[in-house]
Amino acid sequence: MMSQAFKVVFKKEVTENLRDKRTVMSSLVMSAVLGPLMMLGLIIMTTNMTKGKAEEQLELPVINVSGAQNLEQFLLSQGVKIVPLGDKTPEQAIKDKDHDVILEIDENYAADFNAGRVATVKLYFDGSAKGTANISVRKARSLVNAYSSSIGALRLQLRGISPNIMKAVSIQSHDQASLESKGGQMMTFLPYFLILILFSGSMYLAIDTTAGEKERKSLEPLFLNPAKRSDILAGKLAATITFGLLTLVLTMIVFKITLPFYPQKKLGLSLDLGMYKILIMLVVLMPLAVVASAIQTIIASFSKSFKEAQTYVGLLILLPMIPSLLLMFMSVKEKLWMMLVPILSQNLIINQIIRGEEPGMSAILVTIFGTLFFGVVLAWFAVRLYNKETMLFSD
Repeated sequence: MMSQAFKVVFKKEVTENLRDKRTVMSSLVMSAVLGPLMMLGLIIMTTNMTKGKAEEQLELPVINVSGAQNLEQFLLSQGVKIVPLGDKTPEQAIKDKDHDVILEIDENYAADFNAGRVATVKLYFDGSAKGTANISVRKARSLVNAYSSSIGALRLQLRGISPNIMKAVSIQSHDQASLESKGGQMMTFLPYFLILILFSGSMYLAIDTTAGEKERKSLEPLFLNPAKRSDILAGKLAATITFGLLTLVLTMIVFKITLPFYPQKKLGLSLDLGMYKILIMLVVLMPLAVVASAIQTIIASFSKSFKEAQTYVGLLILLPMIPSLLLMFMSVKEKLWMMLVPILSQNLIINQIIRGEEPGMSAILVTIFGTLFFGVVLAWFAVRLYNKETMLFSD
């Protein structure tokens, strides 16, 4: 049974923080609502930029083009627009971002080509360039390779040799990736995004109910009331967990609403996330609210001021990034014992769901109860901390 003190403290903290415009704006509006909308806008903008760059005409500066007229005709036939380079060197033009890629014909190209030797061309580009610059580089490289292959095949035919003799082994590709798994690859950041939102939603209240009250010296009179300290702190912690869950639920609702607007057809993938899958993701993430709130409360308890706690708890948000980044760059085969590790298990389950795979009920249950157990232990420790008199004072 919940004590009266627990109910009063819980209601007080939730009500006060809902009245706080700064909390509502930062936790609910900025994180839960604008977060999914910004994610959708970023994906649409990136897709449109990439798609537009891939479809638009390639403008390619070619140095010494007169020495390779056949190559010039081939490029023009493929829709390439050959443009002048100007007075700059190719190195400087790439550095100044005047062009994404520049083709230079070697001075000995014509002599080598006519003699049947390997003719040389140079491609100038910036391999560290961001955005759509690499699309132009890939286009130019593939065109030159296609021209080289066609000339090589003609030379063999003129000598009465089948071009197929150059192919000792033929590769037949069988891509086993489904449209759902391709969608999951694009959305690998989703678990980190949702966990980050969850941590952010409870952060302000965790700091305010601990370090904030110590700084305002309002904890001492609160504990003078004839109520157990454990009940008071449990009420505060429950309010913190509630705010984290509220932010998470609102985020999931906005994400579900915006899901049909993702450019799935343009990207050639599918994001099949029905209500059942959304609910599974929500249920798997909910125990993590207890972990996040308890850890934030413990860290904030050792801080002497609101700003100090904000610094420490702010660094805690980096914690969900570790498993998310590892799973982005590493291929991990899910094992049942991994579901006992909070944050990692949520990442694995959500990644399976967005790839269109079935995580299995055993994995889901182990994730829920394993994370919940860890969260309850941390919550118990957080409540026990405030039985120490040294935790009540900011100085």
